[in-house]
Amino acid sequence: MARETELPGAKVSAVARKHGIVTGLLFRWRAQFGIAQKKRSKLARVLLPDDMPATRALRDLVHPPEGMMAVALHDGRRVFAPVGSDPDAVRAQIESKEAAQ
Repeated sequence: MARETELPGAKVSAVARKHGIVTGLLFRWRAQFGIAQKKRSKLARVLLPDDMPATRALRDLVHPPEGMMAVALHDGRRVFAPVGSDPDAVRAQIESKEAAQ
């Protein structure tokens, strides 16, 4: 049940209600399993101009943080997403957000 609260869009109170337990108990379990303070990952854009000689070397030096993987976008940029993410889904998410801007 504690892991279920980590799913995108999940609310602790809704999960507790679904399983017939009080919300406080589920919050306690989340704390015991180390879920309570975990922050959700967010994508950050880093632009490196292609015309700089050091750009390629700099890109090779920037490695994903622990628990993240690099996803190459169609235009040559890279983003970091949680390990196990579907690269095509990550690309689609980025493109839809950029199209909305």
